[in-house]
Amino acid sequence: MVKLLLFFQQFSIWFKILLSELSNNLISLFLILALYFALWHFPQTIDLLLILNQADAFLFEVPLYFFLLMVSAFLIWNIPKYFYYYNYKDISFSNLIGFVPNQHYKFQERNKSVRYHYLVRVHMRKVLPRILALLLLIISALSILNAMELFELDNIYTNFLEPTDTLIYCIFFLLLLSEPTIYGHIQEFINKIPKTNAFIVLLSVGLIVFIISLGTLNTQTEKDLGNLFLSNCALALFFFTLSFNSYRFLKEFPQKLFYGIVLFSGFMLLFSFLALNFVPEWASRINPLSILTLSLLSLFMISFVLILLGKKLKLPLFSIIVVLCLFSSRLFSESSDHYQLTIKPSEVKRPAMEQYLYQWIKDRIDIIEKREGKFPALLVSSEGGGSRAGLWSFLVHSYLYEKSNGSYFEENLLSLTGASGGSVGNAMFFAEAQLAMYNNKKASFKTKSTDGYPALKYKASAVYKENYLSVSLLSLLGRDLFKETTSLFRFKNRGKLLEEQWSHTYKKYFSKESDKDILQKEFLSFYNNSTNKEEKRTAPLLLINTTHTQTGNYNVISPVKYAHLRPLTGMRDFIENLQKSYPDSSIRLSTAMRINAGFPYITPVGEVKKTSASDKQYSDQYADAGYYDNVGGIVSKGVEEVFRNVLRDSFPELQDKINIKHIIIANSEERKIIKTQTQYKAPLTTLQNVRYGHTQEIIKKLGSKYIIKLQPTMIPLSFSEPENKEEEVLMIKPVLPLGRYLSTVAVRSMEARLNEVKPQLDAILTVN
Repeated sequence: MVKLLLFFQQFSIWFKILLSELSNNLISLFLILALYFALWHFPQTIDLLLILNQADAFLFEVPLYFFLLMVSAFLIWNIPKYFYYYNYKDISFSNLIGFVPNQHYKFQERNKSVRYHYLVRVHMRKVLPRILALLLLIISALSILNAMELFELDNIYTNFLEPTDTLIYCIFFLLLLSEPTIYGHIQEFINKIPKTNAFIVLLSVGLIVFIISLGTLNTQTEKDLGNLFLSNCALALFFFTLSFNSYRFLKEFPQKLFYGIVLFSGFMLLFSFLALNFVPEWASRINPLSILTLSLLSLFMISFVLILLGKKLKLPLFSIIVVLCLFSSRLFSESSDHYQLTIKPSEVKRPAMEQYLYQWIKDRIDIIEKREGKFPALLVSSEGGGSRAGLWSFLVHSYLYEKSNGSYFEENLLSLTGASGGSVGNAMFFAEAQLAMYNNKKASFKTKSTDGYPALKYKASAVYKENYLSVSLLSLLGRDLFKETTSLFRFKNRGKLLEEQWSHTYKKYFSKESDKDILQKEFLSFYNNSTNKEEKRTAPLLLINTTHTQTGNYNVISPVKYAHLRPLTGMRDFIENLQKSYPDSSIRLSTAMRINAGFPYITPVGEVKKTSASDKQYSDQYADAGYYDNVGGIVSKGVEEVFRNVLRDSFPELQDKINIKHIIIANSEERKIIKTQTQYKAPLTTLQNVRYGHTQEIIKKLGSKYIIKLQPTMIPLSFSEPENKEEEVLMIKPVLPLGRYLSTVAVRSMEARLNEVKPQLDAILTVN
């Protein structure tokens, strides 16, 4: 009984000291939690783990990511030492780099008979920062397993290791190390190993060789994700070996140099982060996962400077700055115009939808009547899903256009709608095809030898091979965060930077003869004289959707008026609402694309400043269309009903001559019920899955006859023909990520899938 009481007494002491020491490692804790949520619970960054091994510059990207993780671990281990009084009292600006922060050790009692309370506190101060640093590396390693499990990628490691449970076991083991008695027993056991020093050196060297060798075996396939997991585990083990034997290591290595390198690395990365924020375009050359780690690490370094400066000034400077930032962000958000959409003047008068559809049919009467069999009138709905969805939509349109020599767009296509990335692909295709039709030319969607991408067949693939995520991540955690909290200076937000990236890349491959960026054109201007004067062909309807943040209502950016039509009741007319405050105005096509495809946080919600009836100013806000309907199917059904009404009332003789076809360009995989959720996770899981369920219901209403599904497809690892015809070709099946970053192998896999669905696409244009 006495021993039990003593145990609980010691546990209480240990736990209180643990909480106390965690407060001294607070910014380390924030960094670890931020990386945990990013790598485990945020879809856009979870995807990045799966394609890290697909990076075109693999031999640069993976070492850079591992280097950033190691720097983070070393900083978490050593930064808290600077916050103790006996260290920071002697620190100055001139001696910070190279200062040895171990003065607090000199004032510790060496007597082993000290009280348990003192023993735990001394031990915790030495061990806890190491534990937190190691935890960061363990989280990064297990996050790869977690991503593989979420995407149902079978692997020997996922069969034996459940990521969450393994993480809990690792945390429990690390907590055991923070108890001095248990730690002492483990240390005694390790010291019994003969030639311990030599063993540690050999182990460290072996781990480095192991990491490098796994990297050289990369073939960019799913199985290599297991190798990536092993490499990250080896990195964690290497740090564990080094940090928990630092007294041996630092005997041979100059301490001033060691601490100087650690701090210098942190500050150099901070300066790199600041430089990138001045020229954010440079970030597109770096893997988004590295940009995310660099950004979080830089915020960690800024926090370190504030805490250290506060201790020197005897002020809680970090806490003051954080509280001021929270209040100022709330204060400035109501008056800031940082996220306001660019409003453009427009001379185009929008017709009513039924009038437009009447003209569309009238322009094609001769074709419909002369055609054998039924004339296909095509309504396209493109599912959302980042660059993957955008490229898939763009590829499908490109093939149909090239196959039909343009008649797909000029004759058969009635409307294009969708959500998020799928709608972006629609818009990019529409811009080029419409410009070509207006100029009485045929658009070209296939690559040429001069385009610089011999492995890719379509220009769409070259456009989507660009990295559209790194700049947004950098701005989210950098310049836009600064603007939110200070409202200082004027510069482009991450949404406008994305628009410029789209426009710049698009112009490299399309509309080269035009002086203007075609995607930067005002939306309604595409329908200025949209009827080709010679051929008399009315262009298809491009309907771009978005979600109104304050009400959750579906908004449609439309070239025609539709609010008076019953089939489209409940869907707000974005242009009509905009023109109430800004008469004869519209927005750019790229802006419409952006507010339709606004990943949470990655892309800011677009704002339009308004004045209420009581003369109070506020901003309407618009977010991703996928919140409401991730395929745009309800819009297509509404257009179909209006089209049928026009046919019935004005062209009854043509009703049997027209075959309305709903083309669904889908890219998401069918979800399986793989496990029962806990009562705590069930509500969140429901919220995550309800959009998917709603989308599938809408797809079923549209019909499944013309669903063009994207699936990972086998491709040869090398795009070049082997010299020896009998040589076995290594085939791979790359993971297709959800975010705004596609590797070359992922793009090639999507083009291979396009080849597989060609018979299905050919059937779309047939007469039956």
